[in-house]
Amino acid sequence: MPALDENRTLDEAGEWLVMIGVCTHLGCVPLGDQGEFGGWFCPCHGSHYDKSGRIRKGPAPENLPVPVAEFVSDTAIRLG
Repeated sequence: MPALDENRTLDEAGEWLVMIGVCTHLGCVPLGDQGEFGGWFCPCHGSHYDKSGRIRKGPAPENLPVPVAEFVSDTAIRLG
């Protein structure tokens, strides 16, 4: 399935996105609100992700993973 915003968000309105913040290159922790696309940047090897966690530049082979998640109440999310 393509990694469109609609496919990556937790709610139909597209307001909530839950991602695993581990670079898909070598497991580093990307920095938020940085990089060429204003999303995530891994300074270790130069991978750039957009705000939706999609890889845009660098050696990372995949987008930041989106775990299975669901809202269980207005203030709680269940992962897994």
